[in-house]
Amino acid sequence: MATTVIKASGKEEVFDFGKLIQSLVRSGAPEDVAADIARRVEVRVSPSAHTRHIYRLAKKMLRKYNHASEMKYSIKKALASLGPSGFPFEKYFAKILAAYGYTVALDRILEGFCVSHEVDVIASKDRERCVIECKYHTEGGKATDVKVAMYVHSRVEDIKKASALNKDDLPITQGWLVTNTRCTSDAIRFADCTGLKIVSWRYPEAGSLESMIEGKRLYPVTILSSMKKQSLDVLLRSNIVLAQDIADMEEEEFIGKSGLDIRTARALKSEADKICPCTCTSGRRWRYDVPANGNNVPEAWNKW
Repeated sequence: MATTVIKASGKEEVFDFGKLIQSLVRSGAPEDVAADIARRVEVRVSPSAHTRHIYRLAKKMLRKYNHASEMKYSIKKALASLGPSGFPFEKYFAKILAAYGYTVALDRILEGFCVSHEVDVIASKDRERCVIECKYHTEGGKATDVKVAMYVHSRVEDIKKASALNKDDLPITQGWLVTNTRCTSDAIRFADCTGLKIVSWRYPEAGSLESMIEGKRLYPVTILSSMKKQSLDVLLRSNIVLAQDIADMEEEEFIGKSGLDIRTARALKSEADKICPCTCTSGRRWRYDVPANGNNVPEAWNKW
């Protein structure tokens, strides 16, 4: 009989063995490693277990074999840990856009045809100029609904109308709705109908928030296992938002720039180096950490 589990949204679904394997593979685990972990998790899942429990089991097992993969398995949770104000998420997404070649400006006031609008992000690339509204949720199961999409579209249209009348050299071309969770099906249908671009968790398939992060290893600093709230506040004040920002600095430079104590800074630096290794000419990527007992290790775990 199929085992039913409870999602973060509170809805029930049948435990999907293949879905768990796919999530582990996305974190960087080879398929045989992912399948082995999924089998171990499956036998421990009781009826009506919460997906949060499944996630913790899989994460714990994954860490035994590779710390970097264990951290990457936590991307969604890391996004939800950026901060209750939501501003760090806007700042983080601006960093992602900059990595993809956009010129970005944060927290600006734009005149609309009817009223003025405070805009989270303005992004420009080639002849494209976009107004971006970021909707941040601390709860991973909370979806962004159609009312939010309609609200964002209305604001963008007011700004676009004023931009066209003013004959701006680079007029506003599109509005974006960006969220760290999912959008409802109605929100997606409305966006498709009106030309509003949505960037959310795993949507669209090409260009989702998850794929943009993975494509250039643009992990937030909250993905690091040793990150604490006090350290996060210090790093954000120093404009250190990406794990890659830490990996790109020498240890002494990071200690000095971050203002963290040496022990904390070294721990974060070590983890950032694991998850965002520098490009090297040897062609090596990252190495799997061998379990302490050294037993029953699939061949793929020992490869470079």
